[in-house]
Amino acid sequence: MSKIAILTCSNAGLDYLDYPKDIIILRSAIHFGTDETYDDFVDMDAKTFYERIAKNPNDIPKTSYVSIGKMMEYFEQLESEGYDEALVITISSQLSGLFEAVKRIASEVKIKVTAFDSLTLAYGEAYMVLEAHKLATKGKSMNEIVKHLEKIRDNDRIYFAVDTLLYLVKNGRLSKLQGTLGTMLQLKPLLVLGDDGKVTSLEKIRTTHKAQVRVLEKYIEDTKDLNVLTYIAHAHNEEAAKWFKDEIQKVYPKREVVVAYLTPVVGAHTGPKGIGVGYIKLD
Repeated sequence: MSKIAILTCSNAGLDYLDYPKDIIILRSAIHFGTDETYDDFVDMDAKTFYERIAKNPNDIPKTSYVSIGKMMEYFEQLESEGYDEALVITISSQLSGLFEAVKRIASEVKIKVTAFDSLTLAYGEAYMVLEAHKLATKGKSMNEIVKHLEKIRDNDRIYFAVDTLLYLVKNGRLSKLQGTLGTMLQLKPLLVLGDDGKVTSLEKIRTTHKAQVRVLEKYIEDTKDLNVLTYIAHAHNEEAAKWFKDEIQKVYPKREVVVAYLTPVVGAHTGPKGIGVGYIKLD
């Protein structure tokens, strides 16, 4: 039986959840200008980050995934600890180059490395990581774990609304939105992280509240009569998160609803007050 290590990127937001500490988090970096760099959560947590960008909305941060050298160090460490294999669950390959980077360096290390593209981020990714760890602890094979993750991935969707499109546009993470930049920045559209792992605009909406209402409506339409795990991921927007949870439980009082933070390297793209409502269809 192979001893399998589970790794993920900080985009999953595990730091804000109760998680097994033998899961390794590959920390992305947040960059302000050319001379300020912070490791996600370690050097700058969500509350600090969102307070900063709220005060300085024109100081748009950039992000980068963990360095190749640091990844190599982790794989060498795992090999020395007796692990036979490593499973790295990454943010959507459509939003970051991490997945491809892991695949490239897999041939350069002795431990067998499998890269898994979650095609999502935030709690949807975190849930896959926690499930993978659970199965690895039970002695399941890499093939069995990956098949389970593929099933989750095929049944996961998140709708979200942002208070401003500035961050998504500046960081090149938004597709299929027409119009001039000035027009785009006035919109509060209904967005979806779809099956292809890309952020797409579904509807053009003029106010934040109306966008949030449409997120709720789409969630309710999609999940009628289904057994789902529901999650709310927010960018330091507890008020909206509470509203969504209350509204969902008015309709589905027995549903489990997980509320989690969007970590800074995700918030660098959503901006302050961004919020998403997602679901994973269960058996």
